[in-house]
Amino acid sequence: MTQVREIKCPNCGEWTMWQGDIDDRCLFCGGFLESRQFSREIEKKVTKQLQQEDDYLYVGPGDGTMKQWFKRSLNRVRWVVILLQIAFFIFVSAMLVLISLLPG
Repeated sequence: MTQVREIKCPNCGEWTMWQGDIDDRCLFCGGFLESRQFSREIEKKVTKQLQQEDDYLYVGPGDGTMKQWFKRSLNRVRWVVILLQIAFFIFVSAMLVLISLLPG
């Protein structure tokens, strides 16, 4: 259950209802009540999308069927390699701990 409160609009100065969402607008002037936070959220979304599209294995909507399959396959291989590296480092760390605990 969201709580409705009143907040003073930074644009027109009138008191308006506010539910705490970043996209809430003033009832009088239609301006955003949290314009800075809204701008930051939009900027984060745009930046994330651009970083994703800059990836050389990004599967674009205009890619052909074979190209999409190839990119998805390479993405899976890339994640498998990353997970194997993590497992290897955990194994080596565990072995070092076990060796250090042995009386010698």
